[in-house]
Amino acid sequence: MKKILIFTFFLLLTNCFFSVAQSKEITHKNNFKNPLSQFMPMPFWHMNGDLEDAEIQRQMQEAKRMNFSGIAVLPMHNMTPEFLSEVYFEKYKLILEKAKNMDLNIILYDDVGFPSGTAGGKIERDYPQHVRKSLEKIEFKIIRGAVFKSFVPQGKLMAAVGMDMDTKERIDLAPFIENKLLTWNFPRKGNWTVQFYMCTPATFWKSYMPVDAMDPAAVDQFINLTYDEYAKRFSSYFKNTIQLTFFDDVGFLRRERTWTGKFNEKFKEVNGFSPTLYYPALWYDIGLETEAARVAFFNTRSELLAEGYPKQVKNWTEKYGLKNTGHPPGNYAIQPVDMHGDIFKFFRYTDLPLTDAIINYGHGRDGYKMISSAADYYDKPIVSAEVYGAFKEDTVDEKMLYRAAMELLVRGVNFMVPHGMWYNPEKIGIPPLISAESEKLAPVLPAYNNYFGRSCYMLQGGRKVSEIAILYPIESLQAGFYFDAPENIRAGTWAYPEADYQQIGSILTNEIRQDFTFVHPEFLITDTYVLENKSIILNNKVNHQDYKVIIIPGGKVISVKALQKIKQFYDAGGKVIATTLLPSKSSEIGKDEQVVALINDLFGKEASKNGQVQTNKKGGKAVFLANPSKEILEKTIENFHPNPSVYFENNPIIKSELGLFSYLHKVKEGKNNYYFANSSDQEINTTVFLRGKVQLENWNPKNGEVSNLRKGIYQKIKGEMYTKYQLNLSPVSSTFWVEK
Repeated sequence: MKKILIFTFFLLLTNCFFSVAQSKEITHKNNFKNPLSQFMPMPFWHMNGDLEDAEIQRQMQEAKRMNFSGIAVLPMHNMTPEFLSEVYFEKYKLILEKAKNMDLNIILYDDVGFPSGTAGGKIERDYPQHVRKSLEKIEFKIIRGAVFKSFVPQGKLMAAVGMDMDTKERIDLAPFIENKLLTWNFPRKGNWTVQFYMCTPATFWKSYMPVDAMDPAAVDQFINLTYDEYAKRFSSYFKNTIQLTFFDDVGFLRRERTWTGKFNEKFKEVNGFSPTLYYPALWYDIGLETEAARVAFFNTRSELLAEGYPKQVKNWTEKYGLKNTGHPPGNYAIQPVDMHGDIFKFFRYTDLPLTDAIINYGHGRDGYKMISSAADYYDKPIVSAEVYGAFKEDTVDEKMLYRAAMELLVRGVNFMVPHGMWYNPEKIGIPPLISAESEKLAPVLPAYNNYFGRSCYMLQGGRKVSEIAILYPIESLQAGFYFDAPENIRAGTWAYPEADYQQIGSILTNEIRQDFTFVHPEFLITDTYVLENKSIILNNKVNHQDYKVIIIPGGKVISVKALQKIKQFYDAGGKVIATTLLPSKSSEIGKDEQVVALINDLFGKEASKNGQVQTNKKGGKAVFLANPSKEILEKTIENFHPNPSVYFENNPIIKSELGLFSYLHKVKEGKNNYYFANSSDQEINTTVFLRGKVQLENWNPKNGEVSNLRKGIYQKIKGEMYTKYQLNLSPVSSTFWVEK
């Protein structure tokens, strides 16, 4: 009898667990079919006209009908009433009331137009001490006499340096300044110049001068003028109707030498020494210390920007229980130094790191992974995107909506801010029009928004399966950059010629089709990355990753500590690939010889010999590829990492003029989820091998339907069990394969 009772209890318990699991699965499929509003797109609504109550309500109803879950209200300069006026706030309250009644969300955009930080001109007009600053070099060539005299130029003096332009000898001239007059008995021999480095207000940009984003006190003043005014009036809407704030283009614009008054203090804090004698390195070659000095300067500037605007916004949003998103200019640019400094550091305090996917289709695409990689490091589950802005109107049709979206999704984006709606569609400042007012797009927008909502539901959270790391060559990018370089015609584009890190990433994603993650060298040496079982483990609570291979892309400069950890990885059996140019200089002053020695230890005494594989007893492998073509890189990765989590038999070759084909593999609640995206205009028919024994369902994001796949075939390949499936994708389509 006792045995019967135990068996009955066990049977009831089993049925209970089965019922709970079944109920959970039904809910999961329902949420996919009918995605919750939190996953749906929220477009910019450019307020570019005379705001009228009836028209506001009508356009919001139309946005709801299009299946947008809300709107990012973006005040424009040609809007009436005036931004931050009492009448403006009355209109904003109307928007909030209507949004609440319609079950729409509102994103609080923090300024008028862009960039953020102007407070509609109030910073420039009322607080000129807080406007953005620039570093100016005022230089005098000494040609005669024995004494040089000059008053210190206007602005805040950062350094006064005497420099022999031939020998690179430098002298701190600050001790020779009295009552703002420099008097210096300069050496009789040598080619000497006197250089004053002054921090002064920046030059005019756009409508109003923005705030000094590297000065927390200045940013606090901006927040007081903007964010706090919304809080005074609308805090009752926070955490319900308003859940998210947005900042725009905060960084270094127009290639200015953006600086701040407390730079020297921060430099000493970060680097442990005074910057005075190193200021010439920002313009000139100062000898063996040039590269390391530039790294120190530009790293300090990156820290100041991160600890300025984004951190102060984070402090404010946390206070009110909100989240924040936003972006710097050129967050995908190959050269970050004159755009945002360092994308990993910039997004330190941003809840939803954002990809600014605008200008035209494909612009900056090779850099999109930078933003999702930063989110991976910080274990942030949501990556947003501002997309379509400045695409030519005639290029944006239904296909383009899906094409661009798929290429963002496969690179880690899982929340969308389309660009966008315009209050007055007759005066669109930045095309295209993505709203109910567009005769071309209105019929397809509801289905598109459902597609994106379903996709974001599947892709938010969980962990990404990425087994290849690419070292972010930020130190080489910083070391190769200097102010007023004649080659630097356009911000974000000028980098040393061997800067191949985005090209390598593009080959991996679009051709070899092996996913990867960028890894920051400064973060690599922390305990967040653990060496274990021939792997580098990103030791996150949720989005942990296991890298079997690390690629050191082309670059001259690297941190000794980062290189030492890579060497430890190799010694423990890890696989290392270097491309195009091996490092030979240290990012720390005086440690170049250590870099050279470590490179020789890793890649052999003839380290620069192309394709020479160095091995050790633990199974470690290291190779330098001087010309990393798709074929060479693919063959090397197949040798170094023969059992990836996903691989395609006879990788499809995309011949379509537009579009790409790739995948994203995530694990959520212990289940494998695979997203396959074909944004090209050709059909994809290929055999895909998935590591392990997995039986899958097909979840179609276009219509929300779930269907069984034909049972996968188990096959052992190179000692590892795989499941073989046939993948068929029509042009500009995608699908999810979900483990049962």
